[in-house]
Amino acid sequence: MAAPSNVFWDPAGHLHTNALHWEGFPHLLWETLSSFCYTEPPQYDAVEYQEEGVRRCRVRMTIPQHPFRSQWQPIEVDVVGYRIVDTIEAAALEAIYVFCNQHPMEVAGQPIGLFPTTDPNDPEWNLRAVPESRSVVDST
Repeated sequence: MAAPSNVFWDPAGHLHTNALHWEGFPHLLWETLSSFCYTEPPQYDAVEYQEEGVRRCRVRMTIPQHPFRSQWQPIEVDVVGYRIVDTIEAAALEAIYVFCNQHPMEVAGQPIGLFPTTDPNDPEWNLRAVPESRSVVDST
C-alpha cells in the first residue's frame, strides 16, 4: 500500500503532494498504477506565479520508475493552468494518456485502456469526431 497522502508547501512556495486524497484523475491514475504493481504514487510539484498580469500555475508530475520492470521508465508531465487543483487534474489526465501510449499492450484489457492512445492533436484523430454543430438536420 502507498504512503499516506502528503501535502506541504516548501520555502520556495511549491506545493508538494502525492494527491492520494483527491478523487478524479489523480485517484484513477494511482488505481491504475497500483494494478500494475507500482509501490510509490506519482508526485506532484505545483507552483503559482504571475505571467503578464495573469495568475498561472505550473504542475510537474512524476511517475517513479517501476519497481521491477526496468524497461518502464519514469514518466514526467508538465502542465500549465490557472488553478492548482485543476492543473493537478490536468497533469494526472495527461499522465494517463502518456502511460497508455507507452504501454498499449498492457492496458488493452484494462479499464484504463478505454482512454485514447493517439494524439488528440493528430488531424486523423480529430476527423473521428464530428461536433454536433456541424451535423445536418432536415428542417422540412
